[in-house]
Amino acid sequence: MTEEFSTSETWPMECLRCWHVWQEKYVVRHLTDAHGHDVVVWLRGGTPVQPPWSGTSCPGCGHSRVAAFPPGSRPIPVAEPAAVAVQPVAVEPAPAPLPAPAHGRTGGRRRGGIRVPGLTRQPALLYALLGIAFLLVTGFELVERVAIHH
Repeated sequence: MTEEFSTSETWPMECLRCWHVWQEKYVVRHLTDAHGHDVVVWLRGGTPVQPPWSGTSCPGCGHSRVAAFPPGSRPIPVAEPAAVAVQPVAVEPAPAPLPAPAHGRTGGRRRGGIRVPGLTRQPALLYALLGIAFLLVTGFELVERVAIHH
């Protein structure tokens, strides 16, 4: 294999269970094999590892559902650079809660204890199932009344 170039990348990570935020540093080697195919090798601490979006676990709770953000896509404040592979990052306090809309619904889904506006999911499946059940019951009663009276 022929090495074309290497880059150093720092990827922000967020646990989707405990919302722990941290960064991991990688060396990314871009190689070309004997057949001319491009090969990318991810290294952390000199050891080959899976890419950041695959096989990462939270150092806080050990959960495997982790969101990896490409470098530069999500700014994370860093107190001091460290020479360790996993570096905890300070997270700013949550903003003040938004006032409730005039129609009384709070709208939004919780994300890490913060209500995020615009992420409300309508329970469409539940409404559809209730509608189907209503139509079935009404239909059966209608057929029963017609069959009994005739």
